[in-house]
Amino acid sequence: MKTGMDLASLYNLYVNDLFIYGCYLGFEREVVKDAIHDVFVKLTADEDLLRHISHIKFYLFKSLKNRLLDIHKEVRREVTLGNVVPLEEMPFNIMINVEDLIIEREEQIQIKNEIEQMLNALTDRQREIIYLRYVQEYDYKQIAELLQISVHGCRKLVSKAILSLREKFGSLITFLILLS
Repeated sequence: MKTGMDLASLYNLYVNDLFIYGCYLGFEREVVKDAIHDVFVKLTADEDLLRHISHIKFYLFKSLKNRLLDIHKEVRREVTLGNVVPLEEMPFNIMINVEDLIIEREEQIQIKNEIEQMLNALTDRQREIIYLRYVQEYDYKQIAELLQISVHGCRKLVSKAILSLREKFGSLITFLILLS
């Protein structure tokens, strides 16, 4: 971990990315906030843990996802079986936020709509893996660990998602990938 960085600084540095990721996983805003706080409470209880973490952002993402999965399992026990969504099919919804992008021109609005259309053409799992690879810039090993799949499976899923996008949207997807 970076030396001289305390928990408050880590929290301030990563809370927005963690919150967005938790919301993209389909959890309610308040549940995501609580889960983020749970992750940092755990770190507060064992500050020595920070010295052994080489990639703090990755550790926080993984811890948040694990905490949200635990919450999902707790809630699932209380729900009837007919309402349960299999864990591997947990939704991952990316929405391009107009406020974040500060769209000023019509061309940017058109690009936003095309990106949303492309992402909606993917499965939940493909959207999640594309988000982790191209927005959060994780390597395949990190994504594989986070999604609990093999590195080969991770590469295959990214390739399949890109191939699917190319088949449906042609050269526009190649242009967007080059921009990332």
